[in-house]
Amino acid sequence: MDGKETLHIRCGSDIRENLAHAGFVGDFLEFADPFCQGPFPGGAFDAFVEARAAFVDAAFHEGANATQRKLEDAYSELKEASSRRHIVLWFEHDSFDQLVLAYVLTHLEAAPTNSVIELICIDDFPIEPKFIGLGQLSPDHLREIWQRRVRVGPDHFALAHRVVNALAASDPIGLIELAKDETLAIPQMQGALQRHLLQLPHEKTGLSLTEKLSLAALASGPKMAGQLFRQLTLEEEPLPYLGDQMYWFELKHLIEGGAIAVSNPQEDWPVRTLALTDIGGQILQGEACWLDYVQTSRWVGGIEIKPEGKPEGKSEGKSEGKSEGKVWGHSGEQPPKHFLK
Repeated sequence: MDGKETLHIRCGSDIRENLAHAGFVGDFLEFADPFCQGPFPGGAFDAFVEARAAFVDAAFHEGANATQRKLEDAYSELKEASSRRHIVLWFEHDSFDQLVLAYVLTHLEAAPTNSVIELICIDDFPIEPKFIGLGQLSPDHLREIWQRRVRVGPDHFALAHRVVNALAASDPIGLIELAKDETLAIPQMQGALQRHLLQLPHEKTGLSLTEKLSLAALASGPKMAGQLFRQLTLEEEPLPYLGDQMYWFELKHLIEGGAIAVSNPQEDWPVRTLALTDIGGQILQGEACWLDYVQTSRWVGGIEIKPEGKPEGKSEGKSEGKSEGKVWGHSGEQPPKHFLK
């Protein structure tokens, strides 16, 4: 089993206490940079960390630098993690986890040859109302899934590098190729990448899948933001990956662009009442394009989706097929069936 020399790595702190209650020992590293949102630039490590820290602070803490030191410390600890002799990676199947997992693995490849790196990665568990993530599991459940761990090998590291390089690219070609591959060393990666690609703007409406689901949920009438988040997570989202603050970041773009109206902006965001505007309804019906209304850029990995539909990639030397001024998007109204729950 694990031991005092073990390092447990998780993209959050949600299982930390339950691991201890379950009898697991060793150190715990929370590495929770949400690569599924914000820029994923190429270039030097220090510049990468600086860009990610700036995004996290601006997106979730309004520029207060509340998490910059914590994030920088996590990156520093990750750089040192490869020296450990036993590492256990605890991840699930959504795009938040899988993109972090790929990045973490690129750093762990430098571990000594006698090191043991093990991966626990699940996409289902018999729990109500439905399995979303490891944070739902009890100590007994964690001991149960411990039996599902696999030894990380060269194929896992190779896949991780492919994912990270494709994620940083200024076009989605590499990600599309990976998302079509049913033989990936980490089976859960395929569905996560397919879901990630659906954050690109729809070719007709300009909406990401998250934006589309949010507007569609409001079409039946106003809702509080917290209520909308629960509905999206438990009922609408085919592969939930957003935390509450991450979802509020998504909603703010829709509000700023006039697709959603807020009737009580002075309240804390979960109890703010949201309503679909006429513009939002037109966009949802395909009668207008959201990219004509957005106020600020958003990123899908290395792809910048700019107002007026002019994305600009920030990475260098990436995949062929780059098209200046092209809006990379998708045409499917529904996500891939094989990962719908």
